[in-house]
Amino acid sequence: MEERKLTKGEIVGVSAAFLMFIGVGMIMGGSAAGNNKLFFVGTFVFSIGSIIALYLLFKHKPKDEDDF
Repeated sequence: MEERKLTKGEIVGVSAAFLMFIGVGMIMGGSAAGNNKLFFVGTFVFSIGSIIALYLLFKHKPKDEDDF
């Protein structure tokens, strides 16, 4: 099997999904514990991840690659 390197867009997309995952955990944990600071930091982290994901979805133009 041939090794394929990840493109920059794929790496950024996975990072955005990871940020949103961490943000949701912080939101749930902060609201359950009554810790407003953790809740608001989680919403900020989730917002950053979602902005990156929306940018990749609507504005990012991937390089032309061979179709299957």
